[in-house]
Amino acid sequence: MDTRLKNRHKLAVFLIVLLIIIPASVITGEYGKFYSETVKEKEVTGTDYRSSEQFLTLFIDSNYVLFNRGSGQDEAALEKTFSNVWKAFDSIYPYMDYQVMDENKKILQKSISGSTEEMSIEQMEDYELGFIISYDAQGTPQVEVVTDDDNGTQNIVLKRLANNPQIEETHGQEEVSGEELVLETPKNRTFMYGITEDNLLKFMEEGDYIYYYNSDNALPLMSAEIMVLVLIVGAGALLLPQWKSLNTGREKIFQMSFEIPAVLCLFLSSFLAENMHWLVTREGGNSTVLDFWIWTVFFAIIYWLAGSLRWAGEYGFKRYAKERLWTYKLWHGFKRIFPNIKNWSGKQLNRLYHTLDDINLDDKNNRIIFKIVLINFVILVIFCTFGYYGTLGLLIYSAILFYVLRKYFNDLKNKYRLLLNATNEIAEGNLDVQIEGELGVFSPFRTEIEKIQSGFKKAVDQEVKSQKMKTELITNVSHDLKTPLTAIITYVNLLKEEKDEERRKDYVDVLERKSLRLKALIEDLFEISKASSQNVTLDLMSVDIINLFKQVKLELDDKIKEADLDFRMTLPEEKIILTLDSQKTYRIFENLLVNITKYALPHTRVYIEMMTEGQDVVIRMKNISAAELNFNPEEITERFVRGDVSRNTEGSGLGLAIAKSFVELQRGTLKIETEADLYKVEIRFKRIEIQNE
Repeated sequence: MDTRLKNRHKLAVFLIVLLIIIPASVITGEYGKFYSETVKEKEVTGTDYRSSEQFLTLFIDSNYVLFNRGSGQDEAALEKTFSNVWKAFDSIYPYMDYQVMDENKKILQKSISGSTEEMSIEQMEDYELGFIISYDAQGTPQVEVVTDDDNGTQNIVLKRLANNPQIEETHGQEEVSGEELVLETPKNRTFMYGITEDNLLKFMEEGDYIYYYNSDNALPLMSAEIMVLVLIVGAGALLLPQWKSLNTGREKIFQMSFEIPAVLCLFLSSFLAENMHWLVTREGGNSTVLDFWIWTVFFAIIYWLAGSLRWAGEYGFKRYAKERLWTYKLWHGFKRIFPNIKNWSGKQLNRLYHTLDDINLDDKNNRIIFKIVLINFVILVIFCTFGYYGTLGLLIYSAILFYVLRKYFNDLKNKYRLLLNATNEIAEGNLDVQIEGELGVFSPFRTEIEKIQSGFKKAVDQEVKSQKMKTELITNVSHDLKTPLTAIITYVNLLKEEKDEERRKDYVDVLERKSLRLKALIEDLFEISKASSQNVTLDLMSVDIINLFKQVKLELDDKIKEADLDFRMTLPEEKIILTLDSQKTYRIFENLLVNITKYALPHTRVYIEMMTEGQDVVIRMKNISAAELNFNPEEITERFVRGDVSRNTEGSGLGLAIAKSFVELQRGTLKIETEADLYKVEIRFKRIEIQNE
């Protein structure tokens, strides 16, 4: 470095030193002014404070404490229940003289800190503050302020507080004592309080209950000047390096980790904030060399902190964080080892979990184990009291305990083996296996295994039934689709070769009927498929089901007459309005009535009944079957299941399945029963609003 650059750098150092020591000199030079402001604030605040409710409440609370001390109640319980009242008395007690008298002016209590044997009104005038508060037989207070020099304010506030004391419980009575605790109002008592000037100042300076003032209130001007000087020093640290010729800002101190000046600044700022009042007032507003060095160090750290932070602007935050922040490096290091810590912790927790998981006992067994451990502990303690002989007894006891535990453990293994064998049998398909013998603590597993067996049997039966239905479904669909399709193919071939127009017309009519039959079968198949998958949108509206049923019956009147059936209907006179899908409900009635016309015995009566039962609307249909009812009523509503097992009649076998699905989609139930040749259908709908889903 040449001479010119060295001189420039020395100039930079000189400017930095000035930038640090000048603010330190300004602050220490202002100590006298700050001290004067503090004294002035102290005088004003002290005068106001003597008349404040916060201060005068201490004497009202003292009345209750002094009176209730001899009330016969548990004083410790009272102190805990009304802790704020006792705390107030304890805070003012060391600084005041007091005297308590009864209605006959007999002294019952007095302080031992006073300089007089007894307190009188004449003597109380020598105190800085003096109060006399009297209570008559009804507990009505009368207040006299002997030394009120604040335009009567103390007297007014003290009277208001005495007549409206704020006495509250701070702890529940049940937590303190079994009996009800009451802080009684003083009666037939006179309380005299006096505080000297010295004691009042001590209380304001040293009292733990409240503080006379603090540095935030007394030194606002000093705090403002410090903030301005901090900003000036920080700005200097950012601006001086901008003059390249000064060759500053790149010193090693500014390349250190940012956390160092940050922590030092935080520590020293906290120290100054807590001790600002002490620094200013300890020498009566006069600064010392120590004060100058404290503030010099403070502003030097501020300059260091700002100079270090300047590099964040040059490098960019990401690069600066990587190179100058220990916390950033520690965080990335922690992130690298975190997966290993997480895996290790997870393994340990998993191991602990499985260790506890092996103890598979109910609460009763846990209580038994606890009792055993407790008894074992007592036995060990007894043995330990016998010294050498106790040690010998412990050896014998341990041998017996080992034998008992081994026997018990072997018994557990045998019972566990019984359980294991049973579960293996079930796993191999033997659902009728029985667990023989006692299981002890594993007895609850017997019931659970029986539940598992029952559940497996139901699942197997259901699966067998499902497989059977699938086979029948394929067979029935093939048969019902093949019949009209075969007829269509046959008549198409005949139509090709036939020349007679009359016969061709007959063939076309047959083709039309068979194709419509095939179309209806396919539509039914799609309908039941959608209903079974719940892929149906309901168009809900208010439906009069009596009129709807009459409409369906009227449209099927030709089929009813052809079947020669006599319908006997018992219908309510009033309307029955339900929230339903009218088209789906129409299809339900249509399928059920068509089913009756197909299978009912001709020349017989069909009974239709509609009624309300509580919140249900019930529709019942009964008829005599032409054929023997040898089917399972629970299976007749399955897909492609027909009462005509030989399948000689036309039908898809989907009518009842569709009807049942549409009923259940509308939150109803459809039940079929048979009794000899009597065929019965019952539909129930709830009389509630059904939300469209």
